[in-house]
Amino acid sequence: MKGAPGIVVAIFLGLLGAVLNWVYLDAKTKDVDSVSFLGVREGASIQVGEPFRHQHFIEVRIPRMHARHLEDFVYLYKDEATIVGTRATQAYRGGELIHREDYVTPSSSLALKKDEMLFWISVDPRSIVPELIVPGDRIRFDFPNVNRSVTRSALEAGLEPAVVPQAFEEIGPFTVKTLGNRLGRVEVMRANRQSPAQEQKIGIVINQTDAEELARFDKLRERVLTGDYRNVGVTLLSRN
Repeated sequence: MKGAPGIVVAIFLGLLGAVLNWVYLDAKTKDVDSVSFLGVREGASIQVGEPFRHQHFIEVRIPRMHARHLEDFVYLYKDEATIVGTRATQAYRGGELIHREDYVTPSSSLALKKDEMLFWISVDPRSIVPELIVPGDRIRFDFPNVNRSVTRSALEAGLEPAVVPQAFEEIGPFTVKTLGNRLGRVEVMRANRQSPAQEQKIGIVINQTDAEELARFDKLRERVLTGDYRNVGVTLLSRN
């Protein structure tokens, strides 16, 4: 009987130690091994253009080993104050995270570097969907080949040209800097109550220290100034 109280105490101390150990590890996991992201609260419904409010958000903890570089692209919970009052660029439902790139302030400056210059070219508005092009994208311009009609005339006259040129001429690639008055994503601009205009006028940035790019630009400029720009098409190239 003398040993019974001792056994009970030992069991109690063992259980207490296990509980304290679990509490310690749980606290360490929350403090060290997880990252808190800004998430939309369950039941919340946010429409495009609606200002974010504190009650829209909740803390979403993700183990650091699974978060990896997510914090570079998604708002942290501690950043909540910086986005409250900002208008939503898209609709949200509960459980979604807020991506940083969706809430960049609309740029109002071209901010050209010392060795850069900007050239605008008007394209056929039927050949592009401006909303799908973002400044920074790489594009190619497609011009109707004027030699094509000459070749067809020669063929109809019974002549045999050595080479039959293709129906269009490709010139590029170039980097988009502006689409009309838009310097960033169209969703961000509209969410800030700004309207894009003249997006068929594409501004491309030229690096004057890049000999190959300058050669492409000289070819493009000559083609634009001596041809009919209204039939110019655009090809969007792959993004990184």
